[in-house]
Parts: sequence; C-alpha cells; structure tokens
Amino acid sequence: MSKDAIPVKVILFVLFLAMLWGGNTVALKIGFQEFMPLASAGLRFSVAALLIIVWACANRISLWPKPHERFSLFLIGLLFTLQIICFNWGTDLTRAGRAAVMIHTYPLFIAFIAHFLVPGDRLRFWKSMGLIVAFGGIVMVFLDNLSGGFRGYLIGDLLILSSGLQLALLIVLTKRLVQHIDPYRLLASQMIVGIPIFFGLSMVFEGRAGFGFSYPALFAILYQGIVVGGFCFVGWTLVLKHYLPSRMSVLFFTTPLWGIILSYLLLAEPLTLGLGIGAVLVALGIYIVNQSPV
Repeated sequence: MSKDAIPVKVILFVLFLAMLWGGNTVALKIGFQEFMPLASAGLRFSVAALLIIVWACANRISLWPKPHERFSLFLIGLLFTLQIICFNWGTDLTRAGRAAVMIHTYPLFIAFIAHFLVPGDRLRFWKSMGLIVAFGGIVMVFLDNLSGGFRGYLIGDLLILSSGLQLALLIVLTKRLVQHIDPYRLLASQMIVGIPIFFGLSMVFEGRAGFGFSYPALFAILYQGIVVGGFCFVGWTLVLKHYLPSRMSVLFFTTPLWGIILSYLLLAEPLTLGLGIGAVLVALGIYIVNQSPV
C-alpha cells in the first residue's frame, strides 16, 4: 500500500463514493413512493444478491456454507434482517437527511462495543472525546426535531439509531467470523436469510400495497442494489489495494453531509441549523474516534 501523497483524482473518486453512499437514504425515500419498506428491502437485496452470485461464480468462489458455519451464518443473517427492517421503517418515518446522519453513527457504536469485546481496543481519552462530540451532534439532531413541540420524526430517528447500533454489532461479529469464513459467503448468507423474511413480512403486513411501479422508484431500487451494493463496494475495495484505509476512510466522514445536501437538492427537504450542526458534530466525532491512537 502506498504511503506517498494521494493523487487528487483518487481523493475526488473517494469523495464521489461517499456521495453515492450518502444518496442511499434519498434513494430509499424515492423508492417508498411505490414500494413499501419491507418490499423495498426484498427487492433491493434480491438485486444485490444476484450481483454477488454472478461475481462469486466468475471468480469460482463457493457460496455454499460448510456444516460448521451454518448456525453462525443463520444468526448473523437474522441480525442483518432486523437491522435493515429498522433502517427502512425508520427512513420511512423520518426525512432522508436525518436518516443519513443517524445511520452513520455506527462507527461510534463500534468504538464503544470494541472497548468490551475486542482485546486492546480500549476507549482512551481521544476516543472518549470523539464519542462525546458525536453524542452532542445526535442530541442536536433530536433537539431540532423537538423544537416548537414537533415530534413527527422522533420514532423514525430512534429506529434508525437502533439500526446503527445493530449495524455496529453486525460489523464487529463479521470481523470475527471473517477470520474463518469467506467474506462473500458471509455477505451472501445474510441476504439469503433476509430476502425471504422481507418478502414474507411484506405479504403479511403490506400486502399488494407493498408493490407499485414508477420509473423513479425502479431506478431508486436499482441504485441501491447496483450502485451502492455493487459499484461502491468494488470501487472502495480497489482503492484499499493501493492506499491505507486510515488515510482514505477520513473522506467517508462526509457521507452524512452528502445525505443532507442530496435530500435538499432532490427531495426539497429543509436545511435546518440544528440538523446541520448535528451532522458536522457527528462527522467530527467519528473522525476523532478513528484517528485517535489505539
């Protein structure tokens, strides 16, 4: 991996990836115009699973779980399913910009969980300061929601915050399992467990109303499955082959800010002072946590 100066074109490419990731919640909201949350999850991950299967076949990677892996893969698949359900339902009940801020609290939860579960990864001074700064940002977002006595997005915000916690648990568990299970098999198994649950719950709770059609909604589903689930993942992997993660990941702290900007441009969501300050504090807190010495 290179320790030399990072070319401007690489920095711009990584910022482009961060922007695409930031557009995920915007795409969700557009898709919800025709596809209800559970149906949307089933469709999105059907597209992503197909891409993974094609990629695995092209690279001769076996996705069939070994007998001793099945229980672990099933449990992590259930956690993945719950995390996505909370994320989709929460995004449906709040604004896309707020959802982008809340879901990207997961690095903070990872730092907190690692303090108890990962040997040597302790919450020292700077990590603790980063968590405090980011927590202040979360409080600002909630205060912005409660200003004037309005609580319309409170449930959605809390659901996505819980989804961020579940995503952190998922990442910590994945880092453990990936030591002896192929990462593609891990990823595919989560979707294999989740997809029938998404569609099954959709039929029970959403019925036929869960599925509609419009070209913007279809594009939104394909964006989530192909652009976010495919292009961004491959692009980030290629960058990490040549540059240190610690040097490049700082650019991804802009993702919640991109989410707010895109929600304003594409969905005409209001840019409030509390949301803006909260997003900056969350991004700054994540930066401090990730840049602090172990």
